[in-house]
Amino acid sequence: MWTLIYLSHMGGSKIIKDAIHGYIEIPALCIRIIDTPQFQRLRFLKQLGTASLVYPAASHNRFEHCVGTCYLAGKMVNALRSRQEELEITETDVLCVQIAGLCHDLGHGAFSHVFETFMKESEKSFRHEEMSCKMFDHLLRENNIMQDFIRAGLGEKDVQFIKDLILGAKPSEEKNGRKAAKAFLFEIVNNRRTGADVDKWDYFLRDCHGLGINVTFEYERLIHFSRAAEVEGEWQIVFKETEAENLYEMNHARMMLHKKAYQHRVVKIIDRMLVDALLKADDFVQYTGGDGRSLKLSEVCTDMAAYTYLTDDVIHRILRKPAGSEALEEAKEILRNIQTRDLYPYVGELEVDADAAKEAMAELKDKFPDSACLERKVSFGSEAGNPLEKQHFYRRGNTNEYINLKAKQVSRMLPREFVDVKYYVITRGSCNVQEVREFLERKREATGRP
Repeated sequence: MWTLIYLSHMGGSKIIKDAIHGYIEIPALCIRIIDTPQFQRLRFLKQLGTASLVYPAASHNRFEHCVGTCYLAGKMVNALRSRQEELEITETDVLCVQIAGLCHDLGHGAFSHVFETFMKESEKSFRHEEMSCKMFDHLLRENNIMQDFIRAGLGEKDVQFIKDLILGAKPSEEKNGRKAAKAFLFEIVNNRRTGADVDKWDYFLRDCHGLGINVTFEYERLIHFSRAAEVEGEWQIVFKETEAENLYEMNHARMMLHKKAYQHRVVKIIDRMLVDALLKADDFVQYTGGDGRSLKLSEVCTDMAAYTYLTDDVIHRILRKPAGSEALEEAKEILRNIQTRDLYPYVGELEVDADAAKEAMAELKDKFPDSACLERKVSFGSEAGNPLEKQHFYRRGNTNEYINLKAKQVSRMLPREFVDVKYYVITRGSCNVQEVREFLERKREATGRP
């Protein structure tokens, strides 16, 4: 089901009907970017990868998420601009922030984070944010959009500004044309300090909608009670202290989405099967680069012309291949097993603490080479503790006083631990399930766990 429908023009902009935000207005320059092959590619990348095989309605795509993020980015920056004229936020700043929200996910590969795992296990460097910047450059070049940028008053430094917004970088007058006082703009799309950004606000709401999960945080209040302020020598986004619990609800939503969907046990197993299939088929799936070269799957990210055609359709490319080598036939069999729900058997959990995990996983792999241990790590937004303790708040009635709040100051019912790790053990091939289960039982008894 397509959730975005073009309805009408408004001075070059367009009104779009979105399933989450209702009727939203998108600027003309953003529409120019949307109507390119590089951006339209996002229609064929599921936002939640293989989660749709567990939650049938979770079939929304990166296209609609990016349009929604563009809208929220504009809403956030315009709210700051209207309340604080002294920030000197320009029309160009607003447009650049919107374009960054629109293009922040251009670089995702097939099945999103599954492709990142595949690249890592292929021993290739890959970060989807960096790929988004490369694809953005390619999009501008291939569609002659720089001339549209120039007509809209944007130059080369603004292009770099957009890419730095995607990366969550820092202001630099020399590099991206922004002074240190504009640092808060770099927290709107990709907030590396606290994680409170419009990218997450959109996908939390959109994913919960597709998954049928209720969400309780209210992004509208966060936008309404946001300000930009210089705190400890750095300009950043601050919120009214009454919104502290709302921010914790935001990260609680993130945690529940990871537990119930993103890292659901069956999703993790299907992800592992898909990565195994891609590794086996790597040499047999070919994409044509801009210079006519033929690139295998793990090389496709070196050429943006080829990368434009990398979508979730990669599994059908593999299945359509004529009968070939043993590795290719094994890849096809894994994909057919996913389709027929013949999944790798789940044996149980490896119940050890983090310190003993590596040793236990190495022993498991040594005894049972065809087994695999899938890590399910759920954090509260950061593996290095509570990110919201880095968030500054302004006081009621005093927008010039800024404070941090520890979790216990917000509520004594909030979590005290911020990372939860489990290890799912599966088998494949000729591995004896019962022997693996007995190994796990011995480990459980040795650690004294119930």
